[in-house]
Amino acid sequence: MERKKIEVPATVLTGLEAVRLSGKTNMLDAPRVIDLAFEMGHAEAAFWVYENRGLYAHGIFQGFAAVDSLNKCTPSRHVAQHGASDRKVGKPSHECESSDTCEGGENPCVDR
Repeated sequence: MERKKIEVPATVLTGLEAVRLSGKTNMLDAPRVIDLAFEMGHAEAAFWVYENRGLYAHGIFQGFAAVDSLNKCTPSRHVAQHGASDRKVGKPSHECESSDTCEGGENPCVDR
């Protein structure tokens, strides 16, 4: 059975790699990874791990793959824009479309 790598934005992979190379934590310690990513200036990586702990755990064992751009309604972008993880689009981020809205509002996030 082929393992599929977890796709993440390139900036997230860069942040995760910086934390890993620092040697300051075991990468399985997600809360510490989040703290270190923030401390090292990789906020997008920190937000992504916080909002995607399940995918992060899979990625630790399956690997991560950088992609140029995921659908821009990822939870980390929502958190960065709204300061909360209360995205209410009723489907996973990777299935969001440009017409989907944040918090059930009339307008999509400005980053889409």
